[in-house]
Amino acid sequence: MRFLHTSDWHLGFSLSNMPMIEEQKHFAGQILDIARRKKVDAVVIAGDMFDHAVSNPDAIGVYNDTMTRLCMKSGVPVIICAGNHDGAARLSSCADLLGKAGLHIAGSIKNGIPSITLEDATIHILPFFSIEEARYLYPDEEIRNYDMAMRAIIKRLPLGKGRNILAAHCFVSSAEVSESDRSAMVGGANMVGADAFGVFDYVALGHLHKPQDIGENIRYCGSPMKLSFSEAEQEKSVTIVDTSDMSRELVSLSMVNDLRVLKGSYREILERAGRDGKSSDYIKIELADEYAHMELRNTLSEYYPNLLSLAGKEFEGGKESDLSVEQVASLSPLEIMMKFYEEYSGGQQPSEKQVEWFLKALSVKKEGKLQ
Repeated sequence: MRFLHTSDWHLGFSLSNMPMIEEQKHFAGQILDIARRKKVDAVVIAGDMFDHAVSNPDAIGVYNDTMTRLCMKSGVPVIICAGNHDGAARLSSCADLLGKAGLHIAGSIKNGIPSITLEDATIHILPFFSIEEARYLYPDEEIRNYDMAMRAIIKRLPLGKGRNILAAHCFVSSAEVSESDRSAMVGGANMVGADAFGVFDYVALGHLHKPQDIGENIRYCGSPMKLSFSEAEQEKSVTIVDTSDMSRELVSLSMVNDLRVLKGSYREILERAGRDGKSSDYIKIELADEYAHMELRNTLSEYYPNLLSLAGKEFEGGKESDLSVEQVASLSPLEIMMKFYEEYSGGQQPSEKQVEWFLKALSVKKEGKLQ
């Protein structure tokens, strides 16, 4: 049996307030094409199908279209375990009905941990869970942390006679995180030791966005698109697993517009921009010789319309200047003035008197009295 392992689609995700729905449609189309070309027998999605528990219509549309084309039009079963970003109850609603159409979803361990047998393999679908849920289900177990909760669950799973595959959404303690792994980076309370998964032939994990292997049987396939500029150099892919010999094949995924980080002096960046054939990419610029300010940003945006972040050299106090699209949109008039003053004074702050003058002028302007 051959299955495709993917995870962390985060449908509805926006990067610095830039909607990424077209990129999400693009990778969904690629995954559909790979499933067809590679003749896979199933698609396993290891959590975080959506970026928010309550998803927007565009995200739901991509999900609905992709699942329909896989399950109904191609006859490929899809197996999904809910992740911490998913609204588990919504994702798994009508699960029994959807299962008959080939869409198998596990939303909560309270509803049991389903297992699907396909040819020579049994796939166990373990959704993201809390320690409290595990304690409630197993009151006789001593569960002090997430690792103990995971082991309590695993030892109760009815293993099949052939290959045993686990689809799960969790943080293995020896894994590497990316900047976009927001929840995983907060402490280590939810970490699980890799040895907890020793009974499985393959563990299809989601939660961390960097593709990586943990030991011989555990793999994070990574997110199908880049979710932060820290992932600019990562190659995104899906993993094809053949249970006959447990071999793996990585199939690369592309973006319509890539994420790139450009570094150098202001003059160097401008010279390269004029001949950059991929100016529509999502760009972060790090200037070595200038502070990040509005005027520079406006000039650079003429070359790079999807300039999402501009970082400049450090002020004397050691704080790097930075200006993202999200920040610009959220600044108040006073914050804009403060940033402007800081940029052009080499990091100095305006005096109380200057702030008072500004606020007075702003008040007069709002009242319509400024000539």
